[in-house]
Amino acid sequence: MELSWSVRFDTLTTGKIMKKLVAALALPLLIAACGRFHNEDAGQPEVEAASTHNEVASIVQCITDEAKKHNATYKQTPIPQGTMLEFGDSNVVKVRYDNGETTYRFYPGERHVSNMWIEGAGKKCAP
Repeated sequence: MELSWSVRFDTLTTGKIMKKLVAALALPLLIAACGRFHNEDAGQPEVEAASTHNEVASIVQCITDEAKKHNATYKQTPIPQGTMLEFGDSNVVKVRYDNGETTYRFYPGERHVSNMWIEGAGKKCAP
């Protein structure tokens, strides 16, 4: 009789311990997953450069030349006073001329090794 009670007690205790252990291990995993999918830069430009020397067309041409070097596909769309380039995965570049200056803005989306060149192109084409 005594043996069966202790086995039952150990099983219940082990079950409670396992539930607590699973909960303790799942919490950091959940937090890491939220951090992976949260984009704190969403809607805000990461790179913003203003210049009075470069024209919109020359900056856009430079960026599209860089895209061709990297075999990247893009969609070019006219926007008021400028041009928007969409590179997929929500990576967007906007180049505008407004109030006497040319503005370059890069809105980063999901980053991959294949699209890291976009940030470098901004530094090269719109210094």
